[in-house]
Amino acid sequence: MRNHYFTIGITLGLLLTGGLGRAEAGSRHFVSHYGGSGVDGVIDTNNDGRTATVFTGIWNTNLGRFLNQGEGETLPPLKTNVSCPAGTAEFPLLQGHDVLTKQSTGEQLFLTHTSGATCFDFTTLTLTYHTQGTFDGGTGRFVHAAGPFENNGTASVLVFDPQGHALLNTTGTVTGTLTGAGDDVD
Repeated sequence: MRNHYFTIGITLGLLLTGGLGRAEAGSRHFVSHYGGSGVDGVIDTNNDGRTATVFTGIWNTNLGRFLNQGEGETLPPLKTNVSCPAGTAEFPLLQGHDVLTKQSTGEQLFLTHTSGATCFDFTTLTLTYHTQGTFDGGTGRFVHAAGPFENNGTASVLVFDPQGHALLNTTGTVTGTLTGAGDDVD
């Protein structure tokens, strides 16, 4: 069972997407719907032997389409769930990051996941996750991007091997407030 915990990190990698609509001067409402996949990676920031899950995906936002690459790493499951339903294992987020690359311009928007949890059902091999974080700059018009976001999604294990390596599908929605992105964001 411990080899299957890899799937938890994926949900937190957090598949982030972005879409912006004008909210107030200097800030924009960010909404994104995404889909992608995740596999075991090699990043292990706390050296506990549990590697992060690496994600790739497409993010449809009201800023346009973005390609995503991200990673998410979780801690071992809690002995007693705090926010996940009974019958699931709760894996707290250790850390996660996303790089969104705008398809039309190549400009990048960076996201950092700072808290959250993944709920994993070992019977159905499905996951739900909720994370929070911040927009943390980028390139081009996103170099000064900042602001909070929330990420909610689901994932399913499509296949895993005897060592616990897996391939997952993911879908979800990210909402937040983006500041510092410039007025010319299309």
